[in-house]
Amino acid sequence: MTERLIRLLARHLPGYEVRSVERLGEGQDNAAYEINGELVIRQSKIDDSAPYNDAGPHSDTALHRDAAPRDDTTIHCDPAQHGDAVQHSDPARQRDPVPHGDSASRAEAVRREAALLVVVSEVSPLPVPRPIFVDEEAGVLAYRKLPGRPLNLHPVREPARLAAPLGDFLSRLHAAPVKRMEDLVPRDAFPLRGLREEAEGDYEEIADRLPAEERRLVEEFLAAEVPPDPETLTFCHNDLGSEHLLVDVEASAVTGVVDWTDAAIADPAYDLALVYRDLGPEVYGRTLAHYQGHHDDADHERMLFYARCALLEDVAYGLRTGIRPYAEAGLAHLGRTFS
Repeated sequence: MTERLIRLLARHLPGYEVRSVERLGEGQDNAAYEINGELVIRQSKIDDSAPYNDAGPHSDTALHRDAAPRDDTTIHCDPAQHGDAVQHSDPARQRDPVPHGDSASRAEAVRREAALLVVVSEVSPLPVPRPIFVDEEAGVLAYRKLPGRPLNLHPVREPARLAAPLGDFLSRLHAAPVKRMEDLVPRDAFPLRGLREEAEGDYEEIADRLPAEERRLVEEFLAAEVPPDPETLTFCHNDLGSEHLLVDVEASAVTGVVDWTDAAIADPAYDLALVYRDLGPEVYGRTLAHYQGHHDDADHERMLFYARCALLEDVAYGLRTGIRPYAEAGLAHLGRTFS
């Protein structure tokens, strides 16, 4: 694989000297490599004959929040600064994977993702990965890794300082012209009732790990009426968990937003919900103070609904897979998220 990457770089970046190649990680569809500590290459594992994977043709190794039953690249190490090599997909919101052996679909997926990143870089006030080159035949995207470290693994000293840039970022994102963006991303309007059913299944997995008071809070939530589905959809990151926010820890500053694989025309309340789930009510409130999009009581109700469903999913996934940081973070935040 290293030799293949060197040949690819020689073709697209003549004269570029490859001094080191580090395998960042992989998932079902993509593997990610860091070149010289400065470039990231995302390589599709879909081949005309079969996907290749050192662990087997359909192995899906994982560290991040939604890896095992999900799709796309996951990382076994601290994914600091490697741009959008971290992939994560909520199973309820998961798009269909590219069929293995379908090189035309692979090329289309790579072309579309590259086009999306170019457009997003024009819209976003925060840094996002921007392709240096695309090789559709090889199923490859290359970009410079972004500065910063993932917020989920590296908490900042003053999280409130993240609110203003996040509010501005979401304002700009949700105001992007839908007609322009829907040529690049799908619509994602999964019914809330279906999400609640999945949350019930997640709760069944974790109920015996929760204290009585937290079980009461969750059960009250699951017994309540499901909010009405959204009437208006906008362009959304659609997966704005803390693992996809890169930060300067000392400065408590956002340095980038990664993982645009799940971007969609979706409910903007979902983007805000993951801010609430991961950063808490105070940072969410401060973010909302800088948010210029529409957000009324109905939007707030859906936001809470999404945040609570997503947290239950996190805890169940972490306990099921033994990936302790996600289970521990979810359990630590359960009281504040459901109260």
